[in-house]
Amino acid sequence: MIRLLSLIGLSFLLFANANAQSPVEVFYEKDNTGAYVFSCRNSAFCPYSITVTFSELNGLRSSTTFPYRTEVRPGQQSLFKLQPEPNQSNSFRYSFSSVKGCKQTKVDTALVYLLPASPGKRVSAVESPYIGKLYAGEADPKDWYSLAIKMNSGDTVFAARRGTVSAVRSDAMPSGTHLGFNRSDNMVEINHADCSFATYTVLRQKSIFVEPGQFVEAGTPLGIVGGENYDFGPHVRFTVHYNYEAPVIKNGKPTDQKQYWAYVPIRFWLGEQQKAGRLEPRENYLAEHPEPIIQQEMSKREQKKWQKSHAK
Repeated sequence: MIRLLSLIGLSFLLFANANAQSPVEVFYEKDNTGAYVFSCRNSAFCPYSITVTFSELNGLRSSTTFPYRTEVRPGQQSLFKLQPEPNQSNSFRYSFSSVKGCKQTKVDTALVYLLPASPGKRVSAVESPYIGKLYAGEADPKDWYSLAIKMNSGDTVFAARRGTVSAVRSDAMPSGTHLGFNRSDNMVEINHADCSFATYTVLRQKSIFVEPGQFVEAGTPLGIVGGENYDFGPHVRFTVHYNYEAPVIKNGKPTDQKQYWAYVPIRFWLGEQQKAGRLEPRENYLAEHPEPIIQQEMSKREQKKWQKSHAK
């Protein structure tokens, strides 16, 4: 069981590394005064945090301090200017890095999530240990919390919280049997209003119902669960995480490596208990999608619109 859970955790980490290529571009243009105007283009469907660093900066006056750090929303926005100093030659070299998520995230810990299963279905879950802790002596990332939610073959996976679909992978076809993990499992990622991200991983090939940029409400069908060829059986791996930079702690000591995610130990709506709480390992839970949980992040206008569209 430890091996299985370790590999479940590993697959999430591999996914994060595999998607490290940034959709963010930092560039500059000269304006009519001769200043270099720097801008950023974010072609993703979620915010990114960027850092712009100059290794050379001569004969230029900046409108900001460096390294320059900011948060960029989808689309294009201006960053800063470099104004030439009078009667001086100028030169510069720069580089930038980017991380998915907001510069400073204030996670809504009071929010209650739906179980990501059809109403009336029963599910169970196990917590996945952090692979770096098991095999590399690393400390858990902040508030590490990752679940493998066991479901039945053919079950639909639902959004546990409203947000914008920020990434989708739907064409992976794991081969073999008795799998512990697959680096490129099909998945849906949703960016929430507080700039946290939920990932729903291990979905059936070409069975995802949503696409990047689509806004979904809590309780929206996302796709069909996969994992029939896993030792654990059909399941969805579920985490909620947000941008949080910290050094990797290994064998009790900080290293030069960085972790860029912290996790949310979320609470689900436990209908039979009529309360919100953490999932206990191997317990059976009945999924429910009550209106107050679905509507908890909606404005009054959105609530009225939702109620009208769902009137029986």
